[in-house]
Amino acid sequence: MTAKQFLRQYEEASNKALQRKREYKKQLELIGSVSVKMDGMPHGSNISKPTEEDALRLSEKAQKWREAELEAIKLRQEVYELIDAIPGIEGKVLYERYINLHKWEEICILLHYSWQGIHLIHRRALAIVDSRLKCTTDM
Repeated sequence: MTAKQFLRQYEEASNKALQRKREYKKQLELIGSVSVKMDGMPHGSNISKPTEEDALRLSEKAQKWREAELEAIKLRQEVYELIDAIPGIEGKVLYERYINLHKWEEICILLHYSWQGIHLIHRRALAIVDSRLKCTTDM
């Protein structure tokens, strides 16, 4: 695994958790927009009586969301631990990019460096991460 792949794990997991949350909320909205009347037929309405199937789908979406959230938390911790061990401006750039998920422009402003300067620092930081990842896989 490359340094960038390792560092981007948290962002990808966070995006997946956000997608699962959206799916859950969409399912919740669907339940709220359809009701089942006494005749057993679905009718459009703002008042809802969820069916067992609706409840099951909602529960499944909630479970997937929880699992994605837990995975994101786990990966954030792994990425954070590696970044936290990198001193100086290299660690700060990695922290802002891969933990706080800031865009390059935001990092330039936060750390008072030019675009080019931030990218040079980022390149050095990736080399540090690469060497540390190689050390852990060589053991």
